[in-house]
Amino acid sequence: MSYLYTHLPQHQCIGFEERSYEAVEGLLDYHGRSILYLYVEASSVSFCDRSYASHLGSLNVKGYVVKWKKARDSEGNPVSEIEPVTDEGEKREISSLLRTQFTVPTVNFF
Repeated sequence: MSYLYTHLPQHQCIGFEERSYEAVEGLLDYHGRSILYLYVEASSVSFCDRSYASHLGSLNVKGYVVKWKKARDSEGNPVSEIEPVTDEGEKREISSLLRTQFTVPTVNFF
């Protein structure tokens, strides 16, 4: 079952100045289909327990692209139709492929 995904602004800080992050979309060619993923990166992050991290990154796989930027939402942001990755074997293979490009401990699937 597919869902609508609203694209985030690219290559710009999102959020408050003290807690901003940057999201970069990418497409992975996987067995003739495109997979949309987001690499989200934050720097100078402080936590409630007063600990601190100079850099945090995460990789989030949105799924297979069904229709790329097929419409716009009420604020003018592009919207794509995405189909989640549900097969566990495919998830493992996609995770392995993405980890060769990014240094992240986990790859999240939505």
